[in-house]
Order: sequence, then C-alpha cells, then structure tokens
Amino acid sequence: MKPLIGIIGSMDYSKNRLFLNKAHLEKVLNVGGIPAVFSADSSPDEVLEHVDGILLIEGPDIHPHFYGEDPSGVLKYVDVARDEFEICLVKKAVENGVPILGIGRGMQVINVALGGTLYQDVSTEIPKAIKHDWDLHLMGPTQRVHGVRIKTSSRLYEILKEELNIEGTSDVFLRVNSFHHQAIKRVGEGIKPVAYAVDGLIEAIEGEEGFIVGVQWQAEYLPEMERLFEAFVLAAAEYRAKKLDMEMREIEAKVREGLSESHRSSETSSNPPDTSQM
Repeated sequence: MKPLIGIIGSMDYSKNRLFLNKAHLEKVLNVGGIPAVFSADSSPDEVLEHVDGILLIEGPDIHPHFYGEDPSGVLKYVDVARDEFEICLVKKAVENGVPILGIGRGMQVINVALGGTLYQDVSTEIPKAIKHDWDLHLMGPTQRVHGVRIKTSSRLYEILKEELNIEGTSDVFLRVNSFHHQAIKRVGEGIKPVAYAVDGLIEAIEGEEGFIVGVQWQAEYLPEMERLFEAFVLAAAEYRAKKLDMEMREIEAKVREGLSESHRSSETSSNPPDTSQM
C-alpha cells in the first residue's frame, strides 16, 4: 500500500473553510504517495497514528510567542491555533521518527518547534538583506526571484544533485521562487542550515537524523524539486514498512504468549492433584 502523507491545510475563518494549493496534492500523487488533508482541530496523536509522513506548507506568520518574543508592528496575520497544532505535531513526529518535509512557513515551523527563533521581518531587522518579500499574488508562484547556494555535504544536495548547476567544491547554485518576509534566525536543536541566500539568510534546513527537510522556496512549482518529493515519499514508505513490521512482531509476540499460557493451563488441568493421602 502507498504511504499516506498528512498535509496541514490553511483555515479561512471568514468563510469557515479549509483549503490548500492543489499543487501539493499533485506532487504527492505524482511520486507515489496518498495525500490526506488535516486541520488544526485534529489531534496530533491521531494524525501520527495514521500517516507515514508530514508535509507542512505555506501559510500565515508564526506568532513570535512561540519563540519567546512579543509581536512587532510589522507582523502580518497569524493563526495561533495552527501554530500550536503544527509545533506539537512536529515535536511528536520527530520523537517517533516520522519523515517531515516543510515548505515556506513549514520550514519555519520545524525550526521553532525544535527551539529555534525567527526574524519577524527581514527588511526591518536586516537592512542589508536582499528583497525576499515579493508579492506572490502579482508575480505568480513560478518566478525564480533570487539564488541560493546549497552545501554539497548536505542530504538536500544528494537528493537534487542531478538537477543542479555545480559551480564549486562546497556549494552549488540554484535560482528559486522564494517569497517570504520572515526567516530563520537561530537554528533549532537537531537541525542544521544547508542552503543560503546571498545575504546569508537560511533558505533550507535538514535534520541530523531521520528525514527532516525544510526549504524556504515553493518547491511544488519547480520541476527539479520533484526529486525532493520523491525522496520524502520514499522515506515515508520506509517508515510505513518499519511500522507494519513492528506491529506484526507485536501481534506474533502476543499470539505466542497466548499459546504459552494456554499450554500451561492445559498441563495444569490434565494433571489434577493427588488426593489419595488426604
């Protein structure tokens, strides 16, 4: 059976509807996964009981309360319920070894969940930063607005290397469709930065263990990024296989235990106590 990929949708509170970009569903389906959409009203434990991988996608700003700061005047709209749900989900997924892919906001959620912090607004906190806050609605999501350099020592490079323009021994260059006004400041525990914009801002992270990858750009619109989705769904399939194997071992152990108890009970009933001396 194909791995089930849990995707957390965005909430439009004005219309009481849950939505997400169809491109995410198409990418997961194209590489052999089955997408399942959840809302922030779901239980993280119940979600993780059923899915084999977690895909965190774009959305509103993460409230700075979750990394120990008060909101600045440049903060845009937030969804605190979604923040709480996704942060809890990431923590539990990491504990259980569930593969995670974060895109845009999703990368930032991974970082905050693991103890990292964010720049609430790149343009005001880093005066020398290049432009990151492009208007996606006016430009369209496929435009490659700036470049990033990816470390060749990274898992991300190994996944994408057949698609990359190699320019050096330690980094490779790629132009991406990265649209954001928040960015990673301090990296969380157990993850490391593996791609940077020219101004030094972190554009991709990955876990030191397991499959945890986050990219700031909209990977679902770039053809070469299908390899990233392939690697993610493959990791989810491997996780599913291990989970099923463990469940089967537990069932077999219970069956053996039941047979052993039945055998002991049978031996006891077939050898009644000697009462002739009583």
